[in-house]
Amino acid sequence: MTSVIAITNIAGGTFKTTTAHALAVASVEYGKKVLLIDLDPRADLTFTLGFEKSRETISEILNGSTLAEANDITTQERFDFIGADSRLSMLNDVKALKSALELLPRKYDLVIIDTPSQIDSKLAMALHAADAILVPANSSAHAIRGAVSTLRISSDAKKFVLPVDQFNTEHANLFETHIILDAQIPLTTDIDIAVSQKRSVLSTDKNSDCASAYREAAYSVLEQLNQI
Repeated sequence: MTSVIAITNIAGGTFKTTTAHALAVASVEYGKKVLLIDLDPRADLTFTLGFEKSRETISEILNGSTLAEANDITTQERFDFIGADSRLSMLNDVKALKSALELLPRKYDLVIIDTPSQIDSKLAMALHAADAILVPANSSAHAIRGAVSTLRISSDAKKFVLPVDQFNTEHANLFETHIILDAQIPLTTDIDIAVSQKRSVLSTDKNSDCASAYREAAYSVLEQLNQI
């Protein structure tokens, strides 16, 4: 059975896109068939992966194009990817993504969605389709406020908080009704190096603390979703 995970925090700069990419790579390492979708009109993930000139993006899919195998790209990191572009900002049917995912031509264990850092119809699409919501949060007031606000949005999905950097027990107390993952993502230069190479930190430095933390986070989420 396919599990859909929305990676989201309405505060920007919380390593949401980095997390979506890393979670995809880690899940592949655990033997999962993964589809990663960029649902942000700014298309930061699409640019990071080097697919900003793709002929077809999620915009075509949401406009009713068949989600055929030609619509996605199998990356060198072994997950499938559907990118975004600015036209996505004009699409507002909240049910469109879930409908498209129900017609997937391939069997995926996991669909991971990178969402915009704001409350809009694209975020609503992702939350409507999601079985789980993963919210990265560091110790800044900006990130914590964004995480709290994000988790207040009504959804039947399981809700996870991913601690980043200096997130501590005091911050964790704000999320007692949600699942806080044991993994804690350190912020290191490894992430910047990986982005510059259009790869995940799990590929550029497999033995780094950052890579290990993302693997631990992925395992915890997969376990919670009965994928392991």
